Amino acid sequence: MSHALKAALFGGALCCAGIAQAKDTYRIYGPSTTATNNAYYAWNGSRMTDFSYALTSAYNYYFTHYNAFVDTKIHSTNVDYLATYDVLQRADCIVSPWWSDSETSGNEAYYAAYHFRNGGDLLLFNDDSSHDYIAEYLGIPTISGVSSGTFTDSTFPFDGPFGNPGVVQTSGNVGHLDLADVVGTGGQVLALNGSGQVMAAFWDDNAYAPGSGRMIIVTDVDTVSDLGPSTYSPLSAQGRFGLNLVAGLIGADPCNPADCDANGVLNVDDVECFVDTFLGGCP
Repeated sequence: MSHALKAALFGGALCCAGIAQAKDTYRIYGPSTTATNNAYYAWNGSRMTDFSYALTSAYNYYFTHYNAFVDTKIHSTNVDYLATYDVLQRADCIVSPWWSDSETSGNEAYYAAYHFRNGGDLLLFNDDSSHDYIAEYLGIPTISGVSSGTFTDSTFPFDGPFGNPGVVQTSGNVGHLDLADVVGTGGQVLALNGSGQVMAAFWDDNAYAPGSGRMIIVTDVDTVSDLGPSTYSPLSAQGRFGLNLVAGLIGADPCNPADCDANGVLNVDDVECFVDTFLGGCP
């Protein structure tokens, strides 16, 4: 194949990346203050309110307005106990904010994993080894501590419809993922800190296992909480990052991720991989 043709195809792919597909309603379920025993980082906790409101409010023109960035309505539900039939039947996505392992029951981790393995999405904020029960249950534990807390993201789905946030700041407890755990379970690296530690990763549909949904793990909840420099009206860098996370789950390209060869590195080999899969019928 000529280099010119490859360049043209890749350029077209870049134009499409990050644009969320239309869907009537995307339902996010998260643990309440009762479930987490934490008034700050529950899905309805005080430090997650701005993020949740930005996703669901029609006044922000982000997801719910007729002139929104993403043609999808977000519906958010707080649950006191995750392991229920209602969650499995209704949730498109289960979110886990800063949720202590000691407050997460084995049944709740099982239900979240069942939801994911059967096509549901997961958005997990796992700051350390004591707040990562669901991901640990799936074989992707968080390693406590980092050598460098900030990271610069430039790849899909983070570079999404709300713009590239550039440098993402972390705060408080911050962890990282093991590259072998990510790649070994079908994931792809989305963000590395200055020391090369994995700060965010993405699993596309069917990547973790046949029939599984999408999952994003970020190793610091304060990249989206109001404890960090996150504002959603107007959008700060952190705000763009948080909204792009959900836009990526809704409309991420199911065939050609940025790290197409899933080796944890973004380079020209991924361009070759993208073009090969594109010509093989995976748009």
